[in-house]
Amino acid sequence: MSGIPSSILNELIGTLIRVLYDALFWARYRSEGGRERPLLVVLEEAHVYLGKEHKGSAASAVRRIAKEGRKYGIGAMIVSQRPSEVDDTILSQCGTLFALRMSNPTDRSHVIGTVTDSLQGLLSNLPILRTGEAIVVGEAVHLPMRALIEAPPKDRRPDSSDPVIFGGTFVEGSTEHSVPGGWDRTREPGDYKHVITTWRRQQPQLPSEQPDPSAE
Repeated sequence: MSGIPSSILNELIGTLIRVLYDALFWARYRSEGGRERPLLVVLEEAHVYLGKEHKGSAASAVRRIAKEGRKYGIGAMIVSQRPSEVDDTILSQCGTLFALRMSNPTDRSHVIGTVTDSLQGLLSNLPILRTGEAIVVGEAVHLPMRALIEAPPKDRRPDSSDPVIFGGTFVEGSTEHSVPGGWDRTREPGDYKHVITTWRRQQPQLPSEQPDPSAE
């Protein structure tokens, strides 16, 4: 739903979650109902529509899941880079916490405030975690742990890696790789017609530019 205008995003997400919740609630004793086949709703970029200032249908629907959903077989995974902006009621109901590297003191204090006093020392390591490393606490693990999350295969990764700022050569194992840079790359003549085309199509790559999977 990333391309949906923010003006209707809240109502659309709220309606969708409400339909899912009600369907699983009334079908909870059926073979494909909530108690027999639980459903996990993943809410990415949650601070955009579940912030403290949001009082719309999305926030109220997620609060309902957070408070009552697990006994009917529906749960929520709240994903956000700004936990300090997520509603306190929703965040406090999360039974398991995966905390990755976090340097902002406001976000850190908000996360630390959701765990018991005995775990606050462990979460003080948040600013020094490596990329992909997380501190896991809560009901899903027997003991609090510091874990390195394995990256998925390249064909399953989202297009969210950082751009190359400055190119160069690096060695991986016994193989030397050359990475074309961003700022030091030779400038090419540009054509704004291409920008307008991709903008109108709402696709960053035209069909002729997309990689061929059979070539890999």
